[in-house]
Amino acid sequence: MSIRSLLLAVLFVSAISARAALDLSPFPSEFDGEGIKYTQLSFKDGQRRVSYVPPQKWTWRGGSAQLHLLPPATFLRASAVIETAPLAAPQSLDEKTIAALRQEFLNTLPPGAVGAKIVSEEQGPLQLGGNIPTYEFTATYQALGEIYVHSALFANLPEAQLRFKFTSLKKDFDSLHRTFRASLISWEWQEPATSSAERLTASK
Repeated sequence: MSIRSLLLAVLFVSAISARAALDLSPFPSEFDGEGIKYTQLSFKDGQRRVSYVPPQKWTWRGGSAQLHLLPPATFLRASAVIETAPLAAPQSLDEKTIAALRQEFLNTLPPGAVGAKIVSEEQGPLQLGGNIPTYEFTATYQALGEIYVHSALFANLPEAQLRFKFTSLKKDFDSLHRTFRASLISWEWQEPATSSAERLTASK
């Protein structure tokens, strides 16, 4: 391969990567639904945008690779994280991938966790964006004299992996986790709007 061809190949791959990158830095907006005011967060995903409606009264802050969410302050030691990590190649949620995710999930539990064990695994608890399969692990552990429950829901996109993590005290987990996971149904990709000229060309 010539130097020119190599440079063109590198530029092409870089362009694809840049176009496909999902950036979790949030752009908030508000809308009314049946008299209730909701906050919608938007993220850049190349030419597309992603919209997501976090749970009511939860606070949030985000950067390019992570979005942190906190339930109301009455729920101590509870938090959620949405994060993205690049994939070297498209990856289906087959047995081999799930086994690797299971080990990764256990490795992300706090270093001081005592008696950590997976208590449930669920395939397809929801379809992200309406058509992307998911897999979720839930584990319990003890730390600082309290029992915690931690869950992680994985979704593989062609170029990246999305991870939706939630942790809380055991007594709060069921209601808060249900609220957080229900909010993920709002996760939606929006294709870029096309101009009138582009629509006319496509119709010919």
